[in-house]
Amino acid sequence: MIHRHTWFLVILTVSVLPRLAAAADAIEPVKVPGLVRGIKVLPDKAPDCTSLKSIVESVTRGCKTNDEKAIAIYNFMRLTHYHRAYPSEAGGIPVLKEINCYGWSLCGGLHAEQSALWRELGWKWRFVGWPGHTTVEAFYDGRWHYLDVFLKFYAWMPDPNHPSGRTIAGEDDLAANPQELLLDAFVEDPARKVFYAKGNEFTMFGDKANWQAPTFLVCGDDLAGMIPTLKQRNRVGAEPGWGGINHSDGGYSAEINLAPGFGLTSTWDKSEGAWYWSGFSIAPCHTCGDKEIRNSPEKGPIAEPYLGPNWSCESYANGQLTFRPDFTHPATIQSFASIENVKLSDGALIPIDPTKPARVTIQLKSPYIMTQGKGTVDGIDSCEVSLDHGKTWKRAELKDFGAVIGGQVQALIRLTLQKPIRQLELQATVQNNPFALPYLSPGKNTIAVSVADAAALGDNKLVVTYAYRTGSRRKSYEQLYLEGKEIARGHDASWEEAPTVVQKVFKASELPAQFDIDIPTPRGKYPVYPRMVFVRREVVAPNQKPLPLPADASPPQLSPGDELKTLPNPLLAGTQPPTPRVVRPTKTVQIELRPSHFVTRSGEVPTSDMLKWPKTKQEAVEPIAFLVGGDLKNLPSLKDLSAARLIVPVVRSHEKAPTRIGITTLKGAFVAGQSFNFDLLGDPLSTTIVPSLPANEPAWSPPKEFKIDVTRQVRSLILGEATFHGFGLRVVPDRSVDDGWTVRVHLPKQPRIVLEVESFENSK
Repeated sequence: MIHRHTWFLVILTVSVLPRLAAAADAIEPVKVPGLVRGIKVLPDKAPDCTSLKSIVESVTRGCKTNDEKAIAIYNFMRLTHYHRAYPSEAGGIPVLKEINCYGWSLCGGLHAEQSALWRELGWKWRFVGWPGHTTVEAFYDGRWHYLDVFLKFYAWMPDPNHPSGRTIAGEDDLAANPQELLLDAFVEDPARKVFYAKGNEFTMFGDKANWQAPTFLVCGDDLAGMIPTLKQRNRVGAEPGWGGINHSDGGYSAEINLAPGFGLTSTWDKSEGAWYWSGFSIAPCHTCGDKEIRNSPEKGPIAEPYLGPNWSCESYANGQLTFRPDFTHPATIQSFASIENVKLSDGALIPIDPTKPARVTIQLKSPYIMTQGKGTVDGIDSCEVSLDHGKTWKRAELKDFGAVIGGQVQALIRLTLQKPIRQLELQATVQNNPFALPYLSPGKNTIAVSVADAAALGDNKLVVTYAYRTGSRRKSYEQLYLEGKEIARGHDASWEEAPTVVQKVFKASELPAQFDIDIPTPRGKYPVYPRMVFVRREVVAPNQKPLPLPADASPPQLSPGDELKTLPNPLLAGTQPPTPRVVRPTKTVQIELRPSHFVTRSGEVPTSDMLKWPKTKQEAVEPIAFLVGGDLKNLPSLKDLSAARLIVPVVRSHEKAPTRIGITTLKGAFVAGQSFNFDLLGDPLSTTIVPSLPANEPAWSPPKEFKIDVTRQVRSLILGEATFHGFGLRVVPDRSVDDGWTVRVHLPKQPRIVLEVESFENSK
């Protein structure tokens, strides 16, 4: 089975490029006299998302081979995107716009974007269709290579002609040799429910945790299920794009251009209802929740600070484009797109001839899609909005014109006045992709600030403001591993409630410029990425105050015990082979457990020897589980524990399909032979698959033994985080395994169930 969310998928080829270009060129954009163009604020460790070229150049810094560049681009796509039905716009969405404004798509759209980034490297690409899935391959170093940002997957193969002795395999390679390159090359971590390349797992390599091991198929796809669909592949699509997402720029620009009085605040937070998704009535959100973040070194460390009650899955984020003209300064008049019969006088905007219409037109434009709009003014006659650069106009209410501008990256607001105006403020809420913003990293950050033409700033000033919340972790990745915790779920980590703010003011003569922001880690603790609040760019008149800061904000403070610790660049995760693993001798002991009895949800104690579970909540099948008790004594220390497995004997399985069985840790005690509250059964934490057994074949004798990894549960017991009440054994319905059958397994009449504990003989 390919991805569980393929019901979203629409496979189509869209020919939109001519229409898109024609629409963009049909109307000449308005020119604002005082516009400061090409404002760029870029930390040295963040991707530069102002163009496809700048993305590729920034994310591949430090890469030496084409394989490394391909992985870095793949990691960038994983960082900035998540699974959700395609965004859509009339005429299609340019790749650069999708990256900056949306950040979600399905397979064809994601791979159209990935191929557009490959194009910047001069690589060829080709779309390949599977049943229910669209992939793309890159051609470099004389062969095709397959990297799937939807499934989160790529595979290595031997290459004696490559300096590293390996290269990323193509789909033809995988289809020709699935056993060696897929089944034998990857291992599933049953506790974390992700796959790792064999030999490059999240485990201890000597005294260090290999926490940067790339994760694969993190949203629930099955490795074995890839093979039959991969073998049905065929060439599809057109090179310029897929699913309405295309390589053409469509007239879109990610440049930030601001006139005096304008400010653009980009945030990592969302406002309720302030999203745009044409044709949908639900807010965009990763269909897989936070699964990808929790165990992913490619995006987890950057995304981890945002997980919480209001951020359980990746979604949209918002910013604000504001206009607050300073009517006391004559240059402010150049901030308007056009003026008619008005002038500045005595700190006010006034009609020149009171008998004639007096109008000003303001251009609202940024790289981001507008979703809401409002304004306040001390007196106007009317408000009109144009979405076609002034060709046509529509009346609107200044206090709420969001319905008119929703889904646009630019609009003109025309105000007609009959009396002096001393105060005016417009605000458009915009939708931005939070992980395409210029984030800060732990340690030292060097921020480069530039504009296309510093002279355009004149006597005005450029103000750059960063707001963020510092944090730290109390435990190392080694400790997280030993305790069976995910690397990026906020375990043992915290972030300050009050934001730290850094604000810099630049004159024209000072640009381009650089400044540093240090993100400290308290001594004795471990670094995490800061929780970004906002980055703001403003052009202000000489005596104009910048936009207000958060009331609880404070400047950066470095305590004597603070250190500038860093973390490896997540975008380069997987580019280098892992450090050779230190093999430590182990010993294995078996702890006899006490098999008890079968229980049902209804409370009746069955006499059957069968485990079964309904495949849906509606199915009229009584769930039957089996309870196991015992005493877990003489467990090794946490640092000495290598692995723990529950050995379960089975005499017969379902005749039509394999069965996935799982282990739960009971949340409460049970009494042998009595009913059990299924609310205390717990969820399956680890599973294994029992193959089918045809009805005409004899039962397994002796019983076939199946091992289920329970290392994570045993670690929790050693830590004292849990009390051992026993294990529960049950069937776990899984269509990718059982093909929708109501499967079951039979246990022996008196099953021997043991806990197999593997520990290191010589701990270091």
